Amino acid sequence: MRFSVFNPGKRLLARLVFAPVATLALAGAVVACSAEEDAAPSVAAGSCVHVSDNTADAMTATLADCASSSAAYRIATTGTAPLDCDADAATFNGTVGDTKTGLCLTPNFAEGQCYADAGTRPAEAVGCSAPEATFKVVKRIDGETDELLCGADATQFRTVPDPATTFCLAKP
Repeated sequence: MRFSVFNPGKRLLARLVFAPVATLALAGAVVACSAEEDAAPSVAAGSCVHVSDNTADAMTATLADCASSSAAYRIATTGTAPLDCDADAATFNGTVGDTKTGLCLTPNFAEGQCYADAGTRPAEAVGCSAPEATFKVVKRIDGETDELLCGADATQFRTVPDPATTFCLAKP
């Protein structure tokens, strides 16, 4: 019976060849999973949307970066369309990308931008000289829900609790 305490030949070669290959395969899988997550953001509370059509029967929107001035709304809740939202949220029953959904939206209005109020539907961003413009955001205060911070140039205000934001509004 032949017994060897240390036989580095085949085992050492296998470790030297297969360990780096396995490490590269694992790293590739992690990168691929991360890319898939970044490529397909989901329609979820906290995400922001750009509403491109607020027509009652044909609402359409796309997911957008919340820091973008075109992302006028933040998703408060999601559900199955048709959805009825509380009075402090705009009701969206339509399509986001390829997903048919119901959303309750809170403002993420851009300072200096004008909007056309659409009742319970999302307001549409319009030029300030457009005849349908009903209000202008004269000041946006992030991190606060205090209308007293608006100042004399604001005639109305809107506060959102999450994330805490005060929108100071006036006629365009």
